[in-house]
Amino acid sequence: MNSKSHISFVILFLLFVSGGVYGQTYNQRLTGLVIDSESRSPLQGADIVVETFLKAGVTITDSTGRFSLMLPPGRHSIRVSYLGYNTRIIKDILVGTGKEIFITADLTESRQQISQIVVNAESRRTINSMASVSVRRLRSQDAARYAGGYYDPLRMVTNMPGVSASNDDGSNEIIIRGNSPAGLLWRLEGIEIPNPNHLSAGQGASSGAFSAITTNSLAGFDFYTAAFPAEYGNAYSGVMDLNLRSGSSSKREYSLGVSVVGAEISAEGPFSKISGSSYFGNFRYANFSFLSKYGVIDIEDVGIIPRSMDWAFKASIKTKKLGTFDFFSIGGSSLVGDLASTDAAEIKSGGDKDEYKEEQFKAVAGLKHLLVFPDSKTYIRTTIGYTYEQNVSDNYTTDTSLKKTLYYEDSFKYPALRISSQLNHKFNSALSLRVGFTHNSINGNMYARRLLSGNQYDTLINTSNSGWYNSYYFQWKFRPSVPVEINTGLHLFHSGITNELVWEPRIGFVLHLNNGQTVNLGVGFHSRLEPLSIYSYRVKTGNTRDEKNSGLKTIKALHFTAGHNVQFGPDLNIGFEAYLQSLYDVPVALNKLSQYSILNSSYGLPDMILENNGYGLNYGVELTIEKDFTHNYYFLLAASLFDSKYKAADGNWYNTYYNNGYILNATGGKEFVIGHKGQNLIGFNIKALDRGGFRYTPVDEQLTVARKRIVYKISETYSRHLPPYMRIDLGFSYRLNKANKAWIFMIDIQNVTNRKNIIRKKFSYKSGSIVESYSRSVGLVPIGSIKIEF
Repeated sequence: MNSKSHISFVILFLLFVSGGVYGQTYNQRLTGLVIDSESRSPLQGADIVVETFLKAGVTITDSTGRFSLMLPPGRHSIRVSYLGYNTRIIKDILVGTGKEIFITADLTESRQQISQIVVNAESRRTINSMASVSVRRLRSQDAARYAGGYYDPLRMVTNMPGVSASNDDGSNEIIIRGNSPAGLLWRLEGIEIPNPNHLSAGQGASSGAFSAITTNSLAGFDFYTAAFPAEYGNAYSGVMDLNLRSGSSSKREYSLGVSVVGAEISAEGPFSKISGSSYFGNFRYANFSFLSKYGVIDIEDVGIIPRSMDWAFKASIKTKKLGTFDFFSIGGSSLVGDLASTDAAEIKSGGDKDEYKEEQFKAVAGLKHLLVFPDSKTYIRTTIGYTYEQNVSDNYTTDTSLKKTLYYEDSFKYPALRISSQLNHKFNSALSLRVGFTHNSINGNMYARRLLSGNQYDTLINTSNSGWYNSYYFQWKFRPSVPVEINTGLHLFHSGITNELVWEPRIGFVLHLNNGQTVNLGVGFHSRLEPLSIYSYRVKTGNTRDEKNSGLKTIKALHFTAGHNVQFGPDLNIGFEAYLQSLYDVPVALNKLSQYSILNSSYGLPDMILENNGYGLNYGVELTIEKDFTHNYYFLLAASLFDSKYKAADGNWYNTYYNNGYILNATGGKEFVIGHKGQNLIGFNIKALDRGGFRYTPVDEQLTVARKRIVYKISETYSRHLPPYMRIDLGFSYRLNKANKAWIFMIDIQNVTNRKNIIRKKFSYKSGSIVESYSRSVGLVPIGSIKIEF
């Protein structure tokens, strides 16, 4: 039976099962908390109306701002209103029988005597109340909606305008508006964390094969692509601001899932139903041997089958007078490698003689405290955490006598202490102030060496180093009149690693016009450190190696963004955004003939002396057409046109490697309500991507033939495009709701047309001619999974 027959069989089976399910009507509990968006204080007496189930009537929040109601399975919308506040509609709440649902509705105090404003566009409402522009909120439940997303937060954001993944289908690398992925900041529960991805590419990488934090463990997150609010530092391309979800405070619940790549289990429940204290835990294990066995991935490329494990945990302890204490932890490990041939004759004839193994481990543990003051206008949030990152790899070569020789090895270990504290005070409906600081104390135990001729080893780095960097910031939100909102502030980035104090003013402006229109402006200065290993790397100068890059400063950027959004009815939005990013103090080669810039690197350790004399320039426009999930369907169309350039040490401007020129994304889906009394769901999702190819440098044919080796046209560095990258992903899901549990069946088909995109172009010189070859992406990859919630 071929793959198409398998899919057809599964769909027919699910339809048959759903058509034969009869019995009682099931209900599930939806609970929630209504708070002031600025002060985080609960709002007692808020009205809750379920617009999709009017039989529920009107529910009122209690003295703690909480509400509870019973709803039938399906997708629901609720209207939250409170005297003196803007009404908020929360759409597309997926209610199933397996788990209780908890939501938080934060309301904004109205500047009018009687509120007439209804806040729609839930997906465009951010968790951070002081975000103005170039930001997107993503919900955990939306992960299953994006075909090919695999519950990975990084793969989710590739549906957003101006964002693309790398050429390699096996990487969740994120390129934002032509910037290097290395400019991305990761935050969890208010503190900076190391790259939380399995099978990352190397030193300084901000991505990997897939995330060690599944969206099943997240409450949601804000994703920024420019002009971040003043509280964010050490980033110039984007910010992923994550928060773990809390467990159910009313009953114990579990879920178990299995797929062709592994298994996942979670548990949650109350410590105390009276106080609302709860716990949540999630554990995953992945092993790609199944995909290798059936030829989906090539065993010759991954002799040691990739495998990984990860966890996420959060315990929330709520007290009456001392606030809420959250103990949290995430982490994981991964292993991948390749094995050399064990046949001497095969190695003699050109068989695989290289062997490597790479192991990675990452962990975060911390305590977050939130205290809302009795005045109901002030809160303070403090997080203390410890992060750890370890990467170890060994590379061997095997000769014809099957003797193995170590030709490269490295070991990088980074423990760090992180502290973040933030005080927020709401003076009145027009003015709020937020001040805070972060402290990061990092250490690095770094070692790498490689084999030279004559059985001598060249030590690239061998040191234990430490450093610190702090951020101090204040930002205030001012609404002088009903249609105007100003978010401005100052971020001070203080680095003991580079001996800098960088002033970074930020401002955001929102103008609410009639007929659901908004105009957004954002301007901000931003900076980011290089990985600690780059400052400590021993650059080769002559016959010796020395730490020549310890004096590097931060890379800096000025962002300017302007946008216009128009709301057509309750569920359709069209947005337009234009941006300009000027990067300066960019590390480039000291050699004045070099074309190297760190803007073209996503990881790795450059073996050259660097100085902060480079520049970069990114500008473009983005168009987004989005329909919220209503009437059982949704779609998101995103188009981006942009240009990305950099200035090298030779004084010339070149295209960056990531300057692919355009990105076209189309994502959509449809659900069908089936089964007795319409309590089960079948969903179909599709994602289509078309973007320009990444850049490469052409070969100088005359010099290559004359010198009998490949010589590139350095005057045309990154002047050529690879062919366009195109892909279509499909997703199918079926949710079967039973009395006390729910079954979820999913099939994700990545690259359904089996297109082998060109991800790299290679040149070699053979017998007086230039030979071109191509590295291609993975073709069709089907992933099936079954999950039960109970």
